[in-house]
Amino acid sequence: MSLLQSSQLKIATAWAAILLSGAGIGWWNAGRHVRELTGQVVRGTTRAAIGFDAAEVRQLGAAGDAAHRGAVEARLRKFKAVDPRIRSIYLLRIDEATPQGVPLAHSGAAPVAAAETAARPGAAAAGLAHVLLTGEPTVEGPLSDGTSDWMRGWALIDDATNAPPRHVLGLDIDAEGWRTETWRAGFEGAFYWWILFGLPFAAWLVMRRQHEQREVIRNLSEAMEQSHSAIMIVDLEGRIEYANRGVCRQIGYGRRELIGREWGEFQTAAAGAGATGEMLATARAGRPWEGEWFSRRKDGTTYPVRGVVTPVKHRDGSLACFVAVYDDVTETKAREEELRDARDAALAGDRAKGQFLATMSHEVRTPLNGIVGFTSLLLETPLSSEQREYVQTIRMSTEALIQLTGDILDFARIESGKLKLDPLACDPRECIEDALDLLAAKAAEKNLELLHRVAPDVPAAIIADGGRLRQVLVNLVGNAVKFTERGEVEVSVAVGAAAGPPAGRPSAERAGHGPPDAAAAECTLVFSVRDTGIGIAAEHHAKLFRPFTQVDDTTTRRYGGTGLGLAICRNLVELMAGRIYVESQPGHGSTFSFSVRVPVAAPQQPNHDLAGLRFALAIGSEPLRRELAALAASWNAEVVTAANAAELAGGSWDVALVEVTETAARDLAGKGSTADWPPDKCLGLVPISLPNDLRASLRAHFRLLVNKPVHHDTLFGLLSGARVNAPTGAPPTQFGFRVLAVDDNATNRRLIKHVLGSFGCTVRLLEDGRQAIHELTANAGDFDVVLLDLHMPEMDGIAALREIRSGQAGSRAQTMWIIALTADAREQQRARAMESGVNDYLTKPLKLQELETAFRRLRSERMARKR
Repeated sequence: MSLLQSSQLKIATAWAAILLSGAGIGWWNAGRHVRELTGQVVRGTTRAAIGFDAAEVRQLGAAGDAAHRGAVEARLRKFKAVDPRIRSIYLLRIDEATPQGVPLAHSGAAPVAAAETAARPGAAAAGLAHVLLTGEPTVEGPLSDGTSDWMRGWALIDDATNAPPRHVLGLDIDAEGWRTETWRAGFEGAFYWWILFGLPFAAWLVMRRQHEQREVIRNLSEAMEQSHSAIMIVDLEGRIEYANRGVCRQIGYGRRELIGREWGEFQTAAAGAGATGEMLATARAGRPWEGEWFSRRKDGTTYPVRGVVTPVKHRDGSLACFVAVYDDVTETKAREEELRDARDAALAGDRAKGQFLATMSHEVRTPLNGIVGFTSLLLETPLSSEQREYVQTIRMSTEALIQLTGDILDFARIESGKLKLDPLACDPRECIEDALDLLAAKAAEKNLELLHRVAPDVPAAIIADGGRLRQVLVNLVGNAVKFTERGEVEVSVAVGAAAGPPAGRPSAERAGHGPPDAAAAECTLVFSVRDTGIGIAAEHHAKLFRPFTQVDDTTTRRYGGTGLGLAICRNLVELMAGRIYVESQPGHGSTFSFSVRVPVAAPQQPNHDLAGLRFALAIGSEPLRRELAALAASWNAEVVTAANAAELAGGSWDVALVEVTETAARDLAGKGSTADWPPDKCLGLVPISLPNDLRASLRAHFRLLVNKPVHHDTLFGLLSGARVNAPTGAPPTQFGFRVLAVDDNATNRRLIKHVLGSFGCTVRLLEDGRQAIHELTANAGDFDVVLLDLHMPEMDGIAALREIRSGQAGSRAQTMWIIALTADAREQQRARAMESGVNDYLTKPLKLQELETAFRRLRSERMARKR
């Protein structure tokens, strides 16, 4: 309770005490008045009763005693005449033998009703009964007959013998003003009490209030005087009525010099024309004015101030004056200027940081592109086992450096808030299988099985950033492969419980798929990556997702890494409105799971049916055998399983999938044919890293070769007779395009020449964008496609692209298919390139599969134009 509330409670309690005590005094005074009136009746009745002798009264009522009765009644009338309020006096005889009292004499001519109806003492009225029983005079009433009120007094006349019959005297006295007098007596008592104590208390409260007001005024005056701000009271004409020490301190004038002068005299033209008038006009309209202006000191110098002008009104609403409160903001302005400079420096630093990241991305990825590309080409040539090991080591080291570079750039974009998602329709199955393909070679080196399971109710397509979803999966699967020495790594996806709408998700219309059905517009997908690796203790789970953090130093020394991968995964999952978590125990492997809330772009996959097909599996790995057997069984195929091809001999089946390790492939390489299985009915399951020479030697033993890990839709297409993206190990597609390749790096140009040659393309190599413009202007008809680097001297790719699309290289070049090939993987750069008119965007290091996909899109476009 505040001090003010406590004080108010005490005052209210004091007033209540005064009011209640006054009411009590009034009640007591009313009772005292009643007692006085009752005493008067008792005394009058007693005096009247003393005037009669008991023997005299006993003689009343005898025959022939009329003279005696008349004398008694005359005496009663004399008693009545003493007090004009007395209505009547009468005598009663009460005999216990008779049920009623007998009136003997009375002061008036009319009989007394009370006397006529009085019964014996046990049944008489309360007052009469009290007199008969105690012998003491008493009073009852006020009594009323509907027209008047009176009091009745009773007194006993009998002598000390109390021998029956008994005689009493009754006296009725008028009580018309009884209640009024009683209320008046009560009110007078309360009123005097209230006056006695209430007035001094009220006076004390008034004095206390005045003292408080004087204190408030004094404090307000002191506050105004001691305030650092300038406080000024200005009348309706703009003249100064009051100025505190803050005003005098700011402008250098004394208070007497200021009083009565126009406020506008102390404002400069820099404040704006009519600044004072604008302030006062706004205040006259009843609104406060707030802003900045310039004030002039006594020495003529000016300084900036910031303040507010507030109107003050009388109780009737009319204006009384204006109050201006303002501060010298010279130092504030200087600090603001410093902050602006600091902000500009920070923005410049941020731009420099972005430029540094772009430069780093380009400069690092450019040599890596050459290393990865040429090591890949080198592995396709005849090499000794020692040379092949060296080249593979170079490629692995380069890929690790690429991963490190990508992680650093991604983390920098996340930290700066510049990483944006690009949601489009994608298949979660393809995302998983693409991630497994990237890690398949590393898993094969450690003899690890890569497995994946997709729940039947998972949608065929969702609206999500497929690239970022694959990045999370690649990070998690890569960690699982890194920390697992034997066993398997399994990726699964299922539909989880709904968890509310995804934060900031794109609409289906923007993704190009129209409005999804409201009943099935969204779903929660839960991805899990399980391994049989070393496991993680529970006390280390919390720090797994922190940047630059690993479980311990021994982990870093043994397995390497920067500790950025899981931190990036967490941020990407949170951008996709999900969460990521881990379940793990040392020695029992780990399971990393994450959920994403995404719109559904397409319904479930079509029902795959292989009813009637007898499918044989000869796979040595039991987990993989179980996965593929369950998959084929879900397609209604009749499945036969075996650990090796020899166990299938003599069996009855339509098609078989036979696992071939690299050792088994070398054993089969020297055989022209095999009698263990019919080649036309067998598919070979081979590691993705199997060399091309061994792949070529296996074609005599199998109808087709299938890479591990197996793509489920690919397997279904092969088993159903369709060739859906079947990886046959055939040489790259021959496109025969005429390509103009522009890159300022000589190593990259040599790599591009070899890669394009493998696709059956002819190539013209140039070093910068200006040369490309000249070449296209002169010979645009000699080329089908331009492969254009974006960061080059003289003229970069974006500038060259804009000149080509604007027609400066000729109309033929203006519509030419242009593929950007750059080491800059930033989303911002991709967006700039797409806005400038690029048809496709590839990043370095160059991947043959991505280039082949881009060429397929080009070929499809050209065929569509011809139609």
